[in-house]
Amino acid sequence: MIHRLSTRGSALALWQAKRTQALLEALGHRVELVIIESSGDRDRQTDLARFGSIGIFTVEVDRAVTDGRADIGVHSLKDMTTTLHDGVQLAGVLERGMVEDALVARDGLSLQALPQGATVGSGSQRRGAMLRAARPDLNIVQIRGNVPTRLGKVTGGDLDATVLARAGLVRLELDRHITEVLDTSEFLPAVGQGIVGLTCRADDTERAELLASSLRDASAWAAAMSERSFLRRMKGGCNAPVGGHATVNGGELRLAGRVLSLDGSETIDGSVAGPTQDAEALGIELALDLEKRGGGRLIEAAREAAGPSPS
Repeated sequence: MIHRLSTRGSALALWQAKRTQALLEALGHRVELVIIESSGDRDRQTDLARFGSIGIFTVEVDRAVTDGRADIGVHSLKDMTTTLHDGVQLAGVLERGMVEDALVARDGLSLQALPQGATVGSGSQRRGAMLRAARPDLNIVQIRGNVPTRLGKVTGGDLDATVLARAGLVRLELDRHITEVLDTSEFLPAVGQGIVGLTCRADDTERAELLASSLRDASAWAAAMSERSFLRRMKGGCNAPVGGHATVNGGELRLAGRVLSLDGSETIDGSVAGPTQDAEALGIELALDLEKRGGGRLIEAAREAAGPSPS
């Protein structure tokens, strides 16, 4: 059987697809890559927050699966909508990479060592809010583009610093540019950060069983289910000012969550713990707790500030 993997064409997306390809080929399968250009790749100007729950980096990748051009979609899980596109199922996840955010700054500076009013680029509401919480004096500006493009804005002098996922930098062998790994207690990761998610058609039982049995890391799967159910219940979308991070130790899972105001002045934190088989229920439990304490209000304010989604 030949498996056609649908993927974006960025360097990081191709790393993910080729890693999946290597794992499938090691099991004796034949694999082809199908390169897709996503809405997010075509539109590099619009603030990501305005796209809400559209899934601009994932919808075309999954559409290639549902219309038969591909068999398996390969995604950065943090870019996936918490409610999947019609006709697909999340069937596999690879072992989780590093979850932290990483600062890349000129002159090797740490976050606290950046000069007063330094310009820091980020396309994420979550990162922007956490940066403002840590350093209210910073000038946070919206940037778009792939990892090398954003690094180039720092090395070229357009920005004093940017914040990127550590896993992506490591996977692209660009981690030499990291000037500080940001502590997860202060910079709670995005839901699904560091995890590669694999989708297939909802009625493709053969591939669903293959992915579930061979390409579904148990710890990453439990963490993903917990974090995604948390964000889904919060109605946050993949770019909301929300962080969520589940850790698995044996059969126990602990989930930490955070919702912030866009200016970073208000933060609502919480955590829950329980058996891994209750992963999704734990995510809902945490969301209900944060909602009760004002988290829903902060998310709605962020959604209103972003404005209407582009057509």
